[in-house]
Amino acid sequence: MSISHGSLPFTEQINFFRSKVDLPTRAWTDIYTVEHDSAFVVAGASKRDLLADLRGAVEKAIAGGTTLEQFRADFDQVVAKHGWQYNGGRGWRTRVIYETNLRQSYNAGREAQMADPELRKRRPFGLYRHGDSAHPRPQHLAWDGTVLPLDDPWWSTHSPQNGWGCKCKKFMLSQRDVDRQGLSVGPAPAVEYEDRTIGVNSPNGARTVRVPVGIDPGFEYAPGRSRLTDAVPPMRAYDPLPEPAPGAKSSTTAAGLPNRRPPGALPAPRPARADRLLPAGLPDEEYMARFLGEFGAAQATPAVFRDVTGDAVVIGRELFTNAKTGALKVAKRGHARELLLLADALKAPDEVWVRLEWQYALGKAVVRRRYISRFQVEGEAVPALAVFEVGSDGWAGITTFAPDANNPDYLDQLRLGVRLYRRGAPDA
Repeated sequence: MSISHGSLPFTEQINFFRSKVDLPTRAWTDIYTVEHDSAFVVAGASKRDLLADLRGAVEKAIAGGTTLEQFRADFDQVVAKHGWQYNGGRGWRTRVIYETNLRQSYNAGREAQMADPELRKRRPFGLYRHGDSAHPRPQHLAWDGTVLPLDDPWWSTHSPQNGWGCKCKKFMLSQRDVDRQGLSVGPAPAVEYEDRTIGVNSPNGARTVRVPVGIDPGFEYAPGRSRLTDAVPPMRAYDPLPEPAPGAKSSTTAAGLPNRRPPGALPAPRPARADRLLPAGLPDEEYMARFLGEFGAAQATPAVFRDVTGDAVVIGRELFTNAKTGALKVAKRGHARELLLLADALKAPDEVWVRLEWQYALGKAVVRRRYISRFQVEGEAVPALAVFEVGSDGWAGITTFAPDANNPDYLDQLRLGVRLYRRGAPDA
């Protein structure tokens, strides 16, 4: 049964979806729970142009109220255009993409409405209602009719949608509504947790998550809640490329979410010639020209470079200039001699990671792509670490021969998000 829309567009739903950013993924487990509030993903869609076209088809359905069959026609056109080989049958895959995006954006829009302080004064309670699923989940049926204050912690994990295909809903009630319908407020249903294994067939491997019984992994959150004004922001500002330090540890991501330890260690450092280190004391123009030349670019002629995943990075003089003054700042961080190693990291990375970061200065989320490589440079006792990161808000890079940079705990600080590529992997 496809989702139907009313005659008027649901503004909060549309705004929620449009404010997402496209995030490439290889499996549905790459993005989890509240990360969906900021990211638009389609499992296995790792190319930016493909993802943008899929997003357009979904947005058309949300904003225009198109049916599942109309979405399937748009989906077929996108697949044919990009030659995308997706997993699963067409009927199942299109239904999952269509219904999950429409329902969760609708639920997020409702959460935004329920957050209105004046409305909450008049309607302070939430009512859980089971949907009309053909094969209802026993726990969802048991929760039907549950009434709790909207600020009860139970809603943080049990606000619909609570699983694949779940059609349950949450409604606001006043005290008068509660009395008229013969309902009672509380207590919250007991919450039992269970360990579930996900990602068995994921390129990044399986992992165990703890979820409330009756809720599918990945749905144990309130859609859109992380965006609301009552959400608590992380305490620290994000430093995208932390400098290595002895015994550095990594326990949280930039978004304040638990860091999933990356599977396996980085590949062993690759040998590099001594001349990959540039001479000291060269003019900034020379350092810049040597870096640009690695990609076929020049000072006045930018070049489009396609990385190992097929994504495009524009290489040009602007990478090294001050946006306001136009002055060169090649040697600003003191790593000008190692610029060719930075180029090597972009051209032939050990790993490529992509993730979503909220930039408070910009008031929006951005997608960052990080290229990591290590090199054993001829004549150097310690392997070099080179990291190039690029996003819609600019780029950053580090190169270092510091011994601490090869500390596994420090390296794990850099290996965050979704790994799209690993040197030597069968699908690399």
